[in-house]
Amino acid sequence: MRMSSGLTFKSTKGSWIRNLRRQSSCRSVEFFVPSSPPLDPEKVKELQRFITLSKKLLVMTGAGISTESGIPDYRSEKVGLYARTDQRPIQHGDFVRSAPIRQQYWARNFVGWPQFSSHQPNPAHWALSNWEKLGKLHWLVTQNVDALHTKAGSQRLTELHGCMHR
Repeated sequence: MRMSSGLTFKSTKGSWIRNLRRQSSCRSVEFFVPSSPPLDPEKVKELQRFITLSKKLLVMTGAGISTESGIPDYRSEKVGLYARTDQRPIQHGDFVRSAPIRQQYWARNFVGWPQFSSHQPNPAHWALSNWEKLGKLHWLVTQNVDALHTKAGSQRLTELHGCMHR
């Protein structure tokens, strides 16, 4: 779900109200965000009700959460890295078998690090961090290595693939 305009959730008891609209320092972000149909207002209300009634949410995220921060995913039609370039990730087997491939991997990471590490959390990252602070989010699991959940303040977090800054 795109969250560029922010989300506001209210509990029936009024104990938590958050407008999660934040500015991010993204450049040409729309280039990486795949097109999507308009949100169905009834589905948004259903999600709001679910979150309001939930006591302990477990949330799992992947590359799609960071596209609005300017980090492209791999597979999105027309805007993902696979659609725009012939570059592919280095496979684990190749990495462990070949010193030149490891050197290529680390050289590519070194060259790209300043730009990659400059990305900032977007409203979705801030929303999850706020839900954690409010006691709604019990745990967050991500496949991402971009540290944007950490930059947004999330602490109850498992980074399945590690993190590029550590």
